[in-house]
Amino acid sequence: MAGRIPQTFINELLARVDIVDVIERRIDLRKKGKNYSACCPFHNEKTPSFSVSPDKQFFYCFGCGISGNALTFIMEYEGQEFVASIEDLAQTMGMEVPRESYSGPDMSLHQHLYPLMDKVSAFYQQQLKNQKIAESAVNYLKNRGLNGKIAKRYAIGYAPNEWQNLLMLKSKSDKSDTHNFEQDMIDSGMMIKNEKGHTYDRFRDRIMFPIRNRRGQTIGFGGRIIDQGEPKYLNSPETKLFHKGRELYGLYEMRKELRNIKQIIIVEGYMDVVALAQYGIFNATATLGTATSSEHLQTLFRMCSRIVFCFDGDKAGKAAAIRAIQNALPLLRDAREVRIMFLPDGEDPDTMVRKIGAESFNKNVDEAATLFDFLLNHLTAQVDMNTFEGPARLVHLAKPFTQEIADPILKTRFDQRLASLAGLSEQQFSDATRTNESLSQHNHPNKISRNESVRNIDENSGGLNDKTVKPIKIQGKAPFRRAIALLLQNPDALPGANIDWIGKLEEPGAIVFSALAQLIEQNESITTGILIEHWRDKPEEKHLKVLALKDLIISKQQMPAELADILSRLEKEMIVDQCDLLITKSKTQPLSKEEKTSLNSLLQAMSNRG
Repeated sequence: MAGRIPQTFINELLARVDIVDVIERRIDLRKKGKNYSACCPFHNEKTPSFSVSPDKQFFYCFGCGISGNALTFIMEYEGQEFVASIEDLAQTMGMEVPRESYSGPDMSLHQHLYPLMDKVSAFYQQQLKNQKIAESAVNYLKNRGLNGKIAKRYAIGYAPNEWQNLLMLKSKSDKSDTHNFEQDMIDSGMMIKNEKGHTYDRFRDRIMFPIRNRRGQTIGFGGRIIDQGEPKYLNSPETKLFHKGRELYGLYEMRKELRNIKQIIIVEGYMDVVALAQYGIFNATATLGTATSSEHLQTLFRMCSRIVFCFDGDKAGKAAAIRAIQNALPLLRDAREVRIMFLPDGEDPDTMVRKIGAESFNKNVDEAATLFDFLLNHLTAQVDMNTFEGPARLVHLAKPFTQEIADPILKTRFDQRLASLAGLSEQQFSDATRTNESLSQHNHPNKISRNESVRNIDENSGGLNDKTVKPIKIQGKAPFRRAIALLLQNPDALPGANIDWIGKLEEPGAIVFSALAQLIEQNESITTGILIEHWRDKPEEKHLKVLALKDLIISKQQMPAELADILSRLEKEMIVDQCDLLITKSKTQPLSKEEKTSLNSLLQAMSNRG
């Protein structure tokens, strides 16, 4: 359906759901005082550090730092995108998701392709059951050790060796459908039109692996040739439904089979994923003929904190590992972990698991080298540290990697290890690797430097409608930070007195406070979770979360009085500041009629306040 989801609906949805119910359906919660606690589902721990607040409608983990409202929890736990999570949450509440019209491209124009792709998948599965035409495909799958149960689970099918198999589906389509069948087949990537205007099937005489999105809808296919020929694997092209750089094969099946995913194995091909599943290893996924991108990794990190790359042990496998490391380094933080596993020469996950069994294979996965251990070994293996030039060469090789590490603690530890290996002090190593820092910032304009990221940890940012990448700092008057924290933790603390004066301030903290106040005035029964939702994916979000969880060392009942006192003091400061500005200006130039009136009003206000 076209259009964006109205913010008012998201507010209503979050107001109607109970975060405790949402989370309790997925993990075991125990009452602890006024809140609920559990072992965090997003990182491994033995002592519960995951807390859910019914009052704030907000969750927080003191171990890994993840936090948010009910919608955030579904996104992270289910590994879903924002819109899909809203739709799932709305469905549980029996609510229909409305859409606002907008002038952008109408995505509903392509919604009819989803059922069409599901029909194509069902057709291929049916063909695999036809012994006359699919004998070679069935024999191939049997020789690879696959049974009918696993083939059904992954909806594996067969594309017969004919040029226009899919035209058979045309007669079965809805007669009232106004869409052009052949054009739909071309748009979905399933058929090709040649220069003469003739259409033919893209996939012929191949075993078909449907690629499904996180909602189980078929969006593309991967076809493997049965005998000799090139290409061995043929993937769907980029379409309105299918984008190789975003999707992962087997992710839907993994989420359907496993609830608590502790780690995810990234393998190379479709058969590797299916073969591991045959042996009960369902936590494997594969990229679709592309290198593992940052977007892939972000998707997987929403599902679990540990990712293990499984590569062939040859030269190509080592090169793929380095590319994966370069994409992973900027994303590592908190409890996130990446490991690298190499298979013996000539082996792949399919052959390996059949040779050593699931238990031994899983043990190898658990014992895989950490990303940083592998990277250090990779770098030192390229230089002779016994030569005069060796240590210097090591520093130069390390530069592209150390500059990609965003987490300050990981960067410090990695730099310390490299400095020690190179026989340098930390300062010398830092000076040596800083020479290219400006170039790195130029190549990654959206990347915040390490020093800036550390500096911004305790800062807030302002501007409700700001969409820039770089955070806007809220330093200004410290009372505004306290005022924002009080209002976030207790929206009922908003005073009844007129606070329109706050919106006139250019102070960034005032901008955020004023926006919060407007939201509270416009929405009854608003919660902390709903308030923060308005800043989702904006620079202010992480700072507001920090303030929402800050220990204010006062009771909820005391918050309105303190907030009123803070605002009273801030208003007085504002009046004094504006008076000073006008009086100072009057000493150098005449004031306008409006300025004189304003000054008199300000002086009267100061007199009334005493």
